[in-house]
Amino acid sequence: MKLFARKFIIVLFLALLLAGSAPPEKAAAKKQWQMPPTPLSMSELYKSLNLVREGVGKKPVIADATGGWPRTVRFSSREFDYRKGSFETHSQSVTLAQPPRRIIPHAVGISEVLWAICPRDRLVLFNQVAADPKYSIIADEVKKTGRIFNSRQTELVIAARPDIVFTVTFSDAAFKQRLRQAGIRVVDFGAPDSLDAVLQEIAVIGRIIGEEGKAGGLLETIRRKRRELETALPRRTRPPELLFYDYGGYIPGQSSNFNSLCRLIGAVNLGAEKGIKAWKQVDNETLLKWNPEIILVTVESGLRRKLVSDPLLAHTRAVKEHRILEIPAIYLQANSQYLLLSANLLAGIIYPGQFE
Repeated sequence: MKLFARKFIIVLFLALLLAGSAPPEKAAAKKQWQMPPTPLSMSELYKSLNLVREGVGKKPVIADATGGWPRTVRFSSREFDYRKGSFETHSQSVTLAQPPRRIIPHAVGISEVLWAICPRDRLVLFNQVAADPKYSIIADEVKKTGRIFNSRQTELVIAARPDIVFTVTFSDAAFKQRLRQAGIRVVDFGAPDSLDAVLQEIAVIGRIIGEEGKAGGLLETIRRKRRELETALPRRTRPPELLFYDYGGYIPGQSSNFNSLCRLIGAVNLGAEKGIKAWKQVDNETLLKWNPEIILVTVESGLRRKLVSDPLLAHTRAVKEHRILEIPAIYLQANSQYLLLSANLLAGIIYPGQFE
């Protein structure tokens, strides 16, 4: 009996010890970022922006209003001028004898657009970044294709014999140069900085690849869902001021996707209001002077803890009112139709309790 009692006490002690270790784990779990209620269902919105591809390839290529092929597509692209610290707009054109059948997107945003409107068998390779869940919303689906390359594997891209490679301003310059030297057509789309710029890019891509019908369907979906989002937003007498704080104190201004997100959800980008053009490093003394109402940081950065513990920033409204808010970085990196998905999530974050 004594032996049984002794064993019972040991078991009870171990159980209490294990139970005592549970609360910190539960507390840590509570601190993990959780998806808030949003104006529109995130899963349904994602499907509507991603499933335009259904049926692609079952119909013949649709000719545009200029009379089919061959065709010349003219468009504008924006490139960042590092000397001026701003974007410059350039006119471009591309002439094609027939629809490109072997297509390689180098950027995540273009991959996401093509994933929605282009037949799968025409997408021969994807940049590894498009298969990385830290940067790409369609990463899991792209990874399943197994058709992945990185920017150092130029020979792999050349060996794939693409009819066209789509790049952006921030694609590696040496990569683009080597492709052109190999006689491969490279079309560079610059750097869209708003949902409206993305809409223009989708239309251009549709004309270049001969999928105007699917591109038009995606554009109509975006516009319809945009109206639904605007209707679902709370009515406010004054728009909230929102400042995004990135590593090193860099703040986005007028020419940034973040500014577009703010406009989509009826908020004010404080960086743009303070005259920042693209991105600018701002010190804490300036932040204190600006006294932001809401500061947004990415979940992965860990910057929330840093800002909360800063004695200077303790006097800002955002810190005093516990309005340093977090968002997964992938949604601030979106540069495609998924900007609307990002805006929907951002609305759920800055308007808490409005969409229960």
